[in-house]
Amino acid sequence: MSDKKNDNVIFNDPDFADFLKGYEETGYPGDFTEKYILLECLSERTGTDTFLVQDPSGRLNIAKSYNKSTWSISGREDILKNLVHPGLPGYVETLEDDNKIVIIREYIEGTALDRYMVDQEPDQKEIVNLCIKLCDIIAFLHHRDQPVIHRDIKPQNVIVTPEKDIALIDFDIARIYHSDRDTDTVFFGTRAYAPPEQYGFAQTDARTDIYSFGILLRYLLTGSPRNNKNIRLYRPLEKIIKKCTAFDPKERYTDIDQVKKALQKANPRSQRIHMAGCFICGLLIAAMVGFGGYRAYKVVTYDPFNADAIPKVLNDQERITDAVDYLNGKYNTDLFDSADELATVGLLRTVLINLYGLDRDYVYAINNDMPHESPDFFLPWGWDDDQFLDRENVVYAAIKVHDPELVADWSSLKDDNGYYPGCRVAEAFAQKCGIMTGANRPKDITVGELALIFANTDRVFDAADQTKK
Repeated sequence: MSDKKNDNVIFNDPDFADFLKGYEETGYPGDFTEKYILLECLSERTGTDTFLVQDPSGRLNIAKSYNKSTWSISGREDILKNLVHPGLPGYVETLEDDNKIVIIREYIEGTALDRYMVDQEPDQKEIVNLCIKLCDIIAFLHHRDQPVIHRDIKPQNVIVTPEKDIALIDFDIARIYHSDRDTDTVFFGTRAYAPPEQYGFAQTDARTDIYSFGILLRYLLTGSPRNNKNIRLYRPLEKIIKKCTAFDPKERYTDIDQVKKALQKANPRSQRIHMAGCFICGLLIAAMVGFGGYRAYKVVTYDPFNADAIPKVLNDQERITDAVDYLNGKYNTDLFDSADELATVGLLRTVLINLYGLDRDYVYAINNDMPHESPDFFLPWGWDDDQFLDRENVVYAAIKVHDPELVADWSSLKDDNGYYPGCRVAEAFAQKCGIMTGANRPKDITVGELALIFANTDRVFDAADQTKK
């Protein structure tokens, strides 16, 4: 390497200077050292080095050097040559001599997904959108006449571009799928993301990448590739991860398009559209039933405190809008403005403290030995602020903030089994009084549905107070 090329090195420290000296003396193919300017050594592993280089036109490229005595990479460049896709690094050329082979491919500007998670802290919606884009790249690989299995899908090999697009890199251990083989010959891959068959139990196929994709999705949502039963996930996404990462490949999704479709359906907005469709169908059926449907509706919405406490002639979306406006006006707050987002334990605690005046220590107190209902702390469960809420939890909190004694009276229960007794008492009371009117989703409710439950509860107890006067 000439002195002129050394002047272009962007790493200008003693350690890198020592590396450059070794680079010049190690015997890389002559046409490589003459043609490309070395800018940075990105990684060094046994038998392989990865460089950021610059070609004569000034374009940046990635150069992957393999020691022939260590690596058997026959056909590796053939895989890359045929992969032309915006989300994949384009193949440039291959240079080699008796000792080493260097594969040059395009440099894709962006941030590795693990670093992007730390720097940008994307929300669940963005994470799902990024993963849907990754599905499209994997589908391109898997749906070829000779499917390409990447076998090392992990955050470090996924790049988020400045335009928020996705690219998949590092095809060191990619392979062509051959349907007539029973097993692969060698295990490669990152242990935390590799499925059982990649240890040699069976041949890797499309379901191998689907397994790694499921582990990656878990990492993005929880911060760890390992399953943690103490972290509650949005249930549709939890089901996707479970199916992707099944031990037996036969129990996984068979095609990445199925994963993409499941992710699109898991979008809370899609769930709401589906529920809205079901609701409309329900209205049509109710209209056909006529008077009988009206009588059933009256029974469901019956309020023993005051029959007019909760608005009756509204559809569910109108109820949510009405509830948000009601609470915003009553408490001069904007806590419920993001009505379509999923409600969290942290939001519930904020509502209890800021709107209903509960002591912060009382709301956040947790029995670390065994969560249960106690006068020492408001919530019986010790969940983290970012966990999503079920309807029963919000109903319990909304009623308890008005009448703690009501949820503490378990005399109506036949037994003490099941989930928290106070929650069961609160839910029965809410059903009787119509507090859950319009809150149709039992799990992972939205901010708007949380507002609806609290607004309905306020109205029931306010009406009861007026009756007493």
